[in-house]
Amino acid sequence: MARYQLVAVTLLAVLTLPVLAAEPLEERVARLERQLESQALIDMALRLDRLEQEIQQLRGQMEEQTHMLGELRQRQRDLYLDIDRRLSRLEREGGMTAPQAAVVPPAPVSAASPTSAPPVAPVAASAPAPAAAPVATAPASTHNANADKEREAYQQAFDQLRDLRYEQAIAAFRSFLKEYPDGRYGHIAQYWIGEANYAQRNFKQAVVDYRTLLQRYPKSPKLAEAMLKIGYSQYELGDKAEARKILTELARLYPDTTEAGQANAFLQKMRGEGN
Repeated sequence: MARYQLVAVTLLAVLTLPVLAAEPLEERVARLERQLESQALIDMALRLDRLEQEIQQLRGQMEEQTHMLGELRQRQRDLYLDIDRRLSRLEREGGMTAPQAAVVPPAPVSAASPTSAPPVAPVAASAPAPAAAPVATAPASTHNANADKEREAYQQAFDQLRDLRYEQAIAAFRSFLKEYPDGRYGHIAQYWIGEANYAQRNFKQAVVDYRTLLQRYPKSPKLAEAMLKIGYSQYELGDKAEARKILTELARLYPDTTEAGQANAFLQKMRGEGN
């Protein structure tokens, strides 16, 4: 009888052992799961903190760049206004005069260039023309009205450029030149067309427009700057030989100008690059 009791007790112990062993294992698993969940939450919180810091840094950089862009735009507007004022003052003080050029220089253009304009022949001195018969002139009021109308059309185009609306400015200046091709502001309008294309890095068209200025308005005070921009544009287009040619010609024709100094500095840079 005692033997049967011992066997029964042993069997009971064996049968209950898995249950006793399973309880602490489940508790350990549950505890580990709670720990893992807590660690995952901590890691997620840390990632969120880092993301917030990066977003704040990016926002600060974006605000800084926006501020810098606004300053650049304002400086560009101020530059346009300053150049326009200077050109207008030159006209009031005695009309258009080419800087330090006794005769109209031929445009230094390669004949093989698809965007080249034909060279401008020098203007030779001619004998005074015989006196012509008196011609009836329009009343002063009509002349003033036409001048005011031309000035207003020019100002409308320039306002587009000042606000950096380049395409609208180009269209407005081209329309102005169609109506006033030989007007007082014709050469300035042509110059601004080149500048608007240059500002948009439309270098091929800028070359065409600057060359048009050289050809049609050989007494414009912006000839040296137009030649400088042609050289820069040809460099950007990859035509280093043409860039070197026109910059060298600029330095020869206008040796004492700021543009000549810039041309010489750029030529030195090109030589350093092996061009």
